[in-house]
Amino acid sequence: MIARLILGLGLACAAPALAADAVKPVKIPAGKTVVTLRGTLKGDAGVDYRITAAQGQTLRLLFKPSNRSCYFNVYAPGADTAVHIGSTAGDEFSQNPTQSGVWRAQIYLMRNAARRNETCRYSLSVELSRGGDQAGQEACRSEAAKLYGVEPKAIALGELVKTAEGASLDAKADKGEEGVKALRCLFKPDGAFDHIMAMTPDGE
Repeated sequence: MIARLILGLGLACAAPALAADAVKPVKIPAGKTVVTLRGTLKGDAGVDYRITAAQGQTLRLLFKPSNRSCYFNVYAPGADTAVHIGSTAGDEFSQNPTQSGVWRAQIYLMRNAARRNETCRYSLSVELSRGGDQAGQEACRSEAAKLYGVEPKAIALGELVKTAEGASLDAKADKGEEGVKALRCLFKPDGAFDHIMAMTPDGE
């Protein structure tokens, strides 16, 4: 009985405070890939940052709190369960490639610190790749359209897959009566478009 009580108290001290978080959308300035957010929270007043990411981008978060009981959790788009729990996984998070949608970075004080009405000053660095990947994918679409003699909208892109040499992306070119042609775009390590490889038996 005593052991269960001690365990219960330990879990209570390790749990985040439960309160309605302030929701703050994150905007990265044009031409930039990184923004550093700073703020202060007190007691059970958490902050929920919302970061909109596109498919295939790289998301990196670096959290620096002034209070050792201050942490951040990360939630993937539409998820109720955190993919990163700061109290156990630390103050850095990276996802590459990302799932498209709104990611959540929740900053909070542990319940024991919140009950003491402690304060946490923090900075959160948000890095979202702008476009080695995106620019490369658009180059893939453009070059494939030229190669297959179709409009760019007739090129359907799949998901970007990281490889030891860089990355690859399977796509399809809809040539109407001539059928759908499979192709693969290859990218350099920095995300820049390299060349196209035909994936259909007829070489187109």
